[in-house]
Amino acid sequence: MQETAFTNNFLNAFIDKDSSLLTIVWLPSTYEMSGEHFQSIFMKIAEFIEENKIKYWMGYTKDFAFIVPPDLQEWAAQDFNRRVLQAGLKRMAMIVPSDIIANVGVKQSIEEMERHQNIETIETRYFDDDQQAKEWLLAA
Repeated sequence: MQETAFTNNFLNAFIDKDSSLLTIVWLPSTYEMSGEHFQSIFMKIAEFIEENKIKYWMGYTKDFAFIVPPDLQEWAAQDFNRRVLQAGLKRMAMIVPSDIIANVGVKQSIEEMERHQNIETIETRYFDDDQQAKEWLLAA
């Protein structure tokens, strides 16, 4: 059963403890997000993944409007990715944004993370249908 995990001005996060699934729904207000907000939010997500032993992450990024600059892509790839990988995150399903520029930024961030992975990886796939994404995540 899904319940609210945490919320802020930029996202709503839900947890399904039975499935070890974290669902993050990014809000259109992300166009107002700063780099500091981005880092702070992702540190909170990492902490939540660690504390709740999350294995699967579904991200609704269709309304994600923050353009992730290269330095934050690098930070996410090295610091954030390492932390959630060590915490046991196995799979990420991204429901891709409508805005092509944000889409590229999200994909580039994830690709940058993948380049920095050594042994273990977080399997990532992109979907435009949330039901297909959830089925893929939980089929692991």
